[in-house]
Amino acid sequence: MTRTLVTGANGFIGRHVIAELLRRGEDVVALSRSVVCDNEANAHLHRISADIRDTEQVAMAMKSVDRVIHLAASVATRSLTLSESINVEGTRILASAAAAQPDPPTLVYVSSLAAAGPLPVTREGPVTRAGIDALDETDPCHPISHYGRTKLRAEQTLPEFAEHVPITIVRPPCVFGPGDRNLLALYQTVVSGYNIVLSKKFRYSYISVTDLVTGILAAAHRGKRLVVGNGSDDSDRGIYYLTDPQSVTFVELAEMIAASLDELSIQRRRPLRHLRIPKTVGWLAGGCGEIMMRMFGRRVFLNLDKVREGVGGSWVCDGSRAANELSFRPAADLQTRLVETSTDYHQSDWI
Repeated sequence: MTRTLVTGANGFIGRHVIAELLRRGEDVVALSRSVVCDNEANAHLHRISADIRDTEQVAMAMKSVDRVIHLAASVATRSLTLSESINVEGTRILASAAAAQPDPPTLVYVSSLAAAGPLPVTREGPVTRAGIDALDETDPCHPISHYGRTKLRAEQTLPEFAEHVPITIVRPPCVFGPGDRNLLALYQTVVSGYNIVLSKKFRYSYISVTDLVTGILAAAHRGKRLVVGNGSDDSDRGIYYLTDPQSVTFVELAEMIAASLDELSIQRRRPLRHLRIPKTVGWLAGGCGEIMMRMFGRRVFLNLDKVREGVGGSWVCDGSRAANELSFRPAADLQTRLVETSTDYHQSDWI
């Protein structure tokens, strides 16, 4: 029976990964900073409370596992140094522990489209592939946010372990689905009738957490692996974008959400209007969010990193490699997945 170590087990994606592994009857070691109490005991689930930077605890959790799905990450914290330490040093510690095992497990690192950065605003930008309208794995990375830079640096720690550990990197774009609180803020604006955006033209890739979990497990099972040193001829080997093929603007996404609410007969306060705010207002709001986050540790929807990404251009990636090498394609279209999310939010009394 396959035994999988899942880091970031209490997170949005981690909970879905664990649920799917248990559904398949597999053994799971769930690593997180705090242990949650499960409503039902499960003989296949073993929870460990530890920081991803705790070398001894990570080494203990690594024993006798066949694969590792590394999700633990800091998206935003009071300290940029702390964020980098979790994302970069934590990944190095995990990979080192895997390499030290007598029979090293397969390691799937769940990175982010933020590690690559947005599409160039002009054709004179850093990406030179002619006619580009979506990033693929051969394009150079130019992250523009602190989060993106730490995720890329974490990726760059992994090739040195590739001689001993089979490693695959997946880069999802924006992830949404049942239980996600990030997209909830947009849902709430749609219900209110006012969708506030920084741009009406930039396009974005998305993926449902349900489909992402399928893609992660496909990458663990049959994905190509990084090679030692990641030389210039094979630097993109073992890296996959996992995405829905449909990209949308924030205006289009809000309209799709509104349609999903209407389909479920969930009342909205008024017809939807889209209001574009100046960048200066966005920066001011992001600054206020940053202060709330840094001073009080509060979860915020908008901080400076989010503004950097919001004004940086389109965030669109190409999932062709995952389709060809992993046989991965989302099992349902974007609108269907939004209806599923709307249903969950409504049943949870979030909207």
